[in-house]
Amino acid sequence: MLDFFEGNFQLGNLFTELVRWVFVFLAIYILLRAIKSLLKSKNPAEVWAYIHLTTYKTDEDGNPAGVEEASVPLTHWENVIGRAGSCDITVEDPTLSRNHGILMRNTRGKWIYRDLGSRNGTYINDEDVSALRGARRSKKASGRGLLKWGDAGTRMGDAVQVEYGDVIKTGMTEMVLYPISLEEKNNNTAMRRSDTQVMSAGPSLAALTLFQLLTAFQLGIALGTEHMVQVYAAFGGLMLLMWTYFAVMKSLGNTAFEMETIAFFLSTLSLAVVASSAPESLFKQFISLAMGVTAMFVMCIILRKLERAKSMRIVLMVVAALLLIANLTIGTFSYGARNWIQIGGFSFQPSELVKVAFIWLGAATLDELYEKKNLMIFLLFSAYCFACLGLMGDFGTAIIFFATFLIISFLRSGDFSKLVLLVGAAAAGGFMILRFKPYVAARFASWGHVWDAAVVDAAGFQQSRTMSAAASGGLVGVGAGEGWLESVPAADTDMVFGMLIEEWGLIIAVLAVLSIVTLSVFAYRSILAGRSTYYTIAACGAMSMFLFQTMLNVFGCVDLLPFTGVTFPFVSNGGTSMLVSWALLAFLKASDTRERASIAVKAGGKI
Repeated sequence: MLDFFEGNFQLGNLFTELVRWVFVFLAIYILLRAIKSLLKSKNPAEVWAYIHLTTYKTDEDGNPAGVEEASVPLTHWENVIGRAGSCDITVEDPTLSRNHGILMRNTRGKWIYRDLGSRNGTYINDEDVSALRGARRSKKASGRGLLKWGDAGTRMGDAVQVEYGDVIKTGMTEMVLYPISLEEKNNNTAMRRSDTQVMSAGPSLAALTLFQLLTAFQLGIALGTEHMVQVYAAFGGLMLLMWTYFAVMKSLGNTAFEMETIAFFLSTLSLAVVASSAPESLFKQFISLAMGVTAMFVMCIILRKLERAKSMRIVLMVVAALLLIANLTIGTFSYGARNWIQIGGFSFQPSELVKVAFIWLGAATLDELYEKKNLMIFLLFSAYCFACLGLMGDFGTAIIFFATFLIISFLRSGDFSKLVLLVGAAAAGGFMILRFKPYVAARFASWGHVWDAAVVDAAGFQQSRTMSAAASGGLVGVGAGEGWLESVPAADTDMVFGMLIEEWGLIIAVLAVLSIVTLSVFAYRSILAGRSTYYTIAACGAMSMFLFQTMLNVFGCVDLLPFTGVTFPFVSNGGTSMLVSWALLAFLKASDTRERASIAVKAGGKI
């Protein structure tokens, strides 16, 4: 049939003219369904236990002045107890510290308590927590192992295990932990299911499959029979991968696929962009896509158990450090930065892979936020990453890391943390300015002046051509494979937003940006219902990378921001970028508490 269209030039043009509008309607249908479902969805809060508070009041002379009682549902795994209004369990008791202690639940369902160095201490069943710690150390030194203190439980790391019915005394307040009843547990599950409203995946998948088929056919017409094998092999593999993924997820009891639908749609555009600009790399891009989907699946399973995820942080930090060292020693210099490593016929960007480790290490549970040691490890690792990126000269990636560092730092801030993190942020910002000063000055010199005669064919070459090509695309584009921007350097990576507008039209390009924004909004909303701060910080860290990366790519293309040379998540040509985009999606899936919405959240007792 391709031979038929090649021999009938007018019919080929007619097909392109018609299918451009079909693509727009399909994209609107696919993406707006997913966007609407995510924005309408609720991340239901789960009740894990109840804590009964009894506060003994006194008058100014210290005489008894009554008793206040309250029962508080615990909707998070980690709960700060204190008199500060920011606490999860706020108690109006002047004898409590502002942040007195933390009551935490692990993934095995065990509750533990940790005192945060409070002024008046904490007692569990009339035993001083600090004394329990000392008792354990002395017992361990004598070789007798762990020690149980009656009903108070066993010392676990920096916390004491609490059983249901134990009395936790803090100041003038007594707290008793109670489990939820079986009936209440069933009601919670029913409420979660009623709150979980997700789109039906079938119609979107069918529309996306049609979109992919028409894209492959359109590219076959535009590129000719020379690249037909690569085009149909890559898009056929994409359709098989997509349907296999959804079938596996369905068999595991998962029903919410909005995020994956968006990611598969953007990945379809990526294959189309690569086919148009570098068809010889098309199958390599598909392999990276398949590896990314696999990485997301594996990461979701790892993230299901918080202890397992936390135990991997040191390993990932070491691997990330070695990758950056390798980049500095054997990396190749390209486009103003030493950010590529070539092995045989393959090349990859270590700094892209380090993004996953940066978020994995930056996320922390609530009790870790109050540990100076944990905070310093993150600060030192961040400083190391900034230093390596500075030596590489990778300004765009450094900006993304710095923005993500600020987001994670804000979410981690405690009383001690605020000062340290502010100093760390100021030092990192100062280092970036000094290290990139000549490079930044060159980029800023052309910012807002890319159309000036002096720079239009020099520093403004890429952006001026990108905006010209985008203007020619209009609302529906000139057709996949029919544009001319692909001949401009970095058109399919740094300037890919211009390629989207030229070949696919302004409507689809804007929808692609809205998709990234929607993922970010969903991650932000997950904070309120997150099981652990680890998941919410990780999700917001991934969100910040997606959002800032998209902003720098889009606004840099149209000269609203200085050109930084970063990629568009899921869309730009580049195997490492594609793999990491899917891997970062796992952090967003882990924050999704909707019923049967994510393999990262245990549903139906499977896996």
